Amino acid sequence: MSTTIRPSTKPFIDRQKFPYGFKKSGDFSISEANLLTTYGLTLLSLERGDLDPENAEEMHFVDFTKGKAEASSSIEKAWSKYVQLARGKKHFYTLHSSASNQADYDDSYSDDEFDVA
Repeated sequence: MSTTIRPSTKPFIDRQKFPYGFKKSGDFSISEANLLTTYGLTLLSLERGDLDPENAEEMHFVDFTKGKAEASSSIEKAWSKYVQLARGKKHFYTLHSSASNQADYDDSYSDDEFDVA
């Protein structure tokens, strides 16, 4: 895989959302984790506008982050996945409901309101 996007000078690490690293998070494949670690700071700088694109691939990435283009390279797909997981809303599901939540519904619902014949 050949890319013309500049590698970052330092490894990209998001300790807040992925405290054990991208590889150990279970959300990324090894190749995706390697791409994020190698190119992440450059991609973040391009997305924020702190770094000007130097070639066509970097310009396409900027267009992709603005929603003007679809993800076409593996780097863009890995970045899209990262953004979705790091900045998206996390859903939390429980296996049971608490009794205190059920009490709220018991007061507003009674069998007296319905005629059962």
